[in-house]
Amino acid sequence: MPLTEAQQFVLGKVHSRVKFLVGNKTDIPKILLIKLGAVGELVMASPFFDQLRKHFPHSEIVLVVGRSSYAAVQHNPNIDRFILADDLDLYQGGLISRALEFFRLICKLRKEKFDLSFVLQRAWPFRLLISLVGVPVRVGFGRGREDFFLTHATFTHLGKNESESYLDLLRKMNIPAIFKKTSYYLSDEEKDFLDLFLERHSIASGEEVIAVAPGGGESAKRKMHTKRWPVQSYIELVQRLRNERSCRVILVGGPGDRKITCRIIQACPDCLDGTDLSFGEMASVLRRCNLFVGNDSAPHHIAASMGVPCIGIFGPTDPHQWAPLDQNSSVVIKPVECHPCFIDETFPKCSHIRCLTSVTVDDVWQQLDSTLSHT
Repeated sequence: MPLTEAQQFVLGKVHSRVKFLVGNKTDIPKILLIKLGAVGELVMASPFFDQLRKHFPHSEIVLVVGRSSYAAVQHNPNIDRFILADDLDLYQGGLISRALEFFRLICKLRKEKFDLSFVLQRAWPFRLLISLVGVPVRVGFGRGREDFFLTHATFTHLGKNESESYLDLLRKMNIPAIFKKTSYYLSDEEKDFLDLFLERHSIASGEEVIAVAPGGGESAKRKMHTKRWPVQSYIELVQRLRNERSCRVILVGGPGDRKITCRIIQACPDCLDGTDLSFGEMASVLRRCNLFVGNDSAPHHIAASMGVPCIGIFGPTDPHQWAPLDQNSSVVIKPVECHPCFIDETFPKCSHIRCLTSVTVDDVWQQLDSTLSHT
């Protein structure tokens, strides 16, 4: 039964009062966060974690995160505890395995008695989950200003940067939130790995080092190979880097990118293959790089969080929404009539990928030359 105008008025007053109380309290005992998804998305969410901890310095903050992307946040000091979800089951499993993992999470979270929750997911099942868990104050993304499963919903604006959208969840509750930078936290062992890597590959202190990420587009949620600039273009770019700049080139990415990096190394044997590094080791090595060039991917966001000047090559995704907001981060893009086609977290079928095939090596080189001349 729809609410009457009087009931809607009263409910609005209650919600406003809750926003006031949350925004003006700093001693809420237990806060639940839900953020599964790709590693790059978790890096983009790091300003949210930073600002939340700043406002609630003494609260216990618990994050539900996927096993496949846990490494991206495991050393984040703003999170007190992690609850790991089997994201492969949730995203790629059959109906029964999805339901079982969903039910397991509900049972586990209900025992915790959380006071406040933020759902950093847009898919409605996660809003349903948080409602069934019984958290009294539930903040998340709704399809409109109101949402059946949330007590406080913020509207998602297409094309708004993802980091800012996460911060909007805090602003919804009158919690001050200003974007400063993204962060990727390293353990002491990961920090020390950089010196070992440099010594192993005889990289001198003044030598120019450029990281290239030719892969990406794979996560527990989906495979998005249409985000990849053609391999032949990367081969030509790396050859030009070696010939004209005499720099060291490190190919970074994950195990799923090795077919691509092997093709590049066959054509450019002097390249270093970093696809066997963990996310933390890769982040540590990126600190030494003078420049990063790559697709819209996790390495792109990690490099930006390390303060490395970045050039992102964008195709079907909208850089206004998905590119890092960090300083010294730029993009190369060729507008076509169907761009962007990654809308509402879905890709249409595409046979041409003109948005990427029309990006030339000269386009990237021009941006590369400009970026390095200003660093």
